[in-house]
Amino acid sequence: MEILKYKPLFKEKCVALFESNMPRFFAPEELPLFVDFLDNDIEDNYYVVEKNRKIVACGGIFLDTETDEAGLSWGMVHIAEHKNGIGKLLTEYRINLLKEIYPGKIYKIDTSQHTEGFYLKRGFRTIAVVPDGFAKGIDKYVMKMS
Repeated sequence: MEILKYKPLFKEKCVALFESNMPRFFAPEELPLFVDFLDNDIEDNYYVVEKNRKIVACGGIFLDTETDEAGLSWGMVHIAEHKNGIGKLLTEYRINLLKEIYPGKIYKIDTSQHTEGFYLKRGFRTIAVVPDGFAKGIDKYVMKMS
């Protein structure tokens, strides 16, 4: 497996990753937000995981200049690759990047009830829950790591 910087030629594969996780992990109404992110909000800190020459995961990091917090953005693994350690690999890579690029910041992620436990194991703690915060049936869990 190899972690590569995102390039526009990966867009179609990243959209397919997103779609593989609908409707349990992402709601269909979130897809336009993700596509807009890929088209307009990618900076230098979005990545893909390539396994056997296939893109199997993607995710990034960000800095929110308004709150002075950094965090994890739009992380996902193809549904067929769940529980194979790919999410752990990419998440640990991104957390290490946060510590390197944005040391001393509070790190955050907005995730759902389906992945809260995964992030708890990586040192995040839940600070708020918004029922149906992403879509009907997908609650928003705001999590932070000091």
